[in-house]
Amino acid sequence: MAYPLQPEQENGGEKAAELPRSLPSEAELAMRRYFREKVASRAEGRLWPIRVLPPLMKQTLLHAKAVRQETGQSPWQLLRDCYATCLREESWPAGYYRYRLYRPERRHLAGRFIDERVGFPLLMKLNDPEDVAVLDDKLQFAAACARLGLPHVEVLAYFENGDLAQAAINGPEDLPRDDLFVKSTSLRSGWGVQRWAYDPASQTYRHAGQRLTAGELLRAIGKLSLGEQEEGSAPKRLPFWKRWFSNEKQQEGGDARPYIVQRSMRNHALMAPFTNGALCTVRIVTARPKGGEPQVIVASLRMPTGGSVVDNFVAGGLASPIDLETGQLGPAVYMDPRRPDRDVHPDTGQPIADAVLPFWKEVRELSLRAHRAFPRIATVGWDIAITDDGVRLLEANTGWGFHVVQMAQGKPLGTTALPEMLMSHAV
Repeated sequence: MAYPLQPEQENGGEKAAELPRSLPSEAELAMRRYFREKVASRAEGRLWPIRVLPPLMKQTLLHAKAVRQETGQSPWQLLRDCYATCLREESWPAGYYRYRLYRPERRHLAGRFIDERVGFPLLMKLNDPEDVAVLDDKLQFAAACARLGLPHVEVLAYFENGDLAQAAINGPEDLPRDDLFVKSTSLRSGWGVQRWAYDPASQTYRHAGQRLTAGELLRAIGKLSLGEQEEGSAPKRLPFWKRWFSNEKQQEGGDARPYIVQRSMRNHALMAPFTNGALCTVRIVTARPKGGEPQVIVASLRMPTGGSVVDNFVAGGLASPIDLETGQLGPAVYMDPRRPDRDVHPDTGQPIADAVLPFWKEVRELSLRAHRAFPRIATVGWDIAITDDGVRLLEANTGWGFHVVQMAQGKPLGTTALPEMLMSHAV
């Protein structure tokens, strides 16, 4: 499969020329030094040339055919260039293909993308641990939102170690006769999420071929929190070779962990062009300099596709860049860069590129209001839903994915104010 944008098309039929390397700013260089000196071990640095080899082989095998169709580069050329880039930029090979750095006209940006290898540990190091504990736990976050008066999705029930530990309901009779979401308080990227559709005719909840009454559903969630899953509901573990050759993370379940129950939110009618019917969310990243006011750094609209009940990038969803001033959307991308970019939604056939996101001003204001409520945190990726009840906070992510927003934007976060803001928390 060929990549969506051909260099010949981008330059009026002529192959794009390689541009001079875009040099990192002082803040970006300081960020890398901090990672090497305060986060990574000395052994990790010494072993990096060896550690990078297995994913280098995997990613090149995955992408070599598509890149050769586009650029004419051989697998050996890709291996050599990707390896050199990973060593020079201290980055994982996946980023080389995700950000299309094999293209001559994009290679000069290689040093400006913030790779997950550096970015994620920095967020864990620089974000305030007490606020992280609240923001990353879905139950504590919902409770904090209620206390602070922030519009959010209410938690109906909380299960831990098989027991109904906390609840806004007294029993099965109080469980809303509506579609419900069941998810872990700690898993990321939509893993472990179950959507139970309510059937008024039979007064049961349906998911993955199961039909349960309200009481049976609550008991099933209790078992889920113990790591037990009903037959047919657990995700199948793919063979090793399929997992190794997949470019998307595979959901695996079975571990004991707390679970919560929430109403299934409905998109506002104006969001219909961007969804298969499941909930869309805006991933909006805010950051603040130490002691300063938060700012919006970057934002993207995440859209569910196909039969997925979640909009997460790793679950096959689309991500479209959002213009921070106007709310205008750009072409949407998949996590797998071999799949073509989308100007229209594959399920609805409605335009994505150049459409304007409804209620963008309200989304921006809610993200900044939420960040002000947690003044010690350096940066957060907020998931905000545009529902028929207004804009609502769904989740907060202190370890938000750098690749999602950078792939959607097609531009590196190193060129934003983020590095300088992060480094202000390192002193």
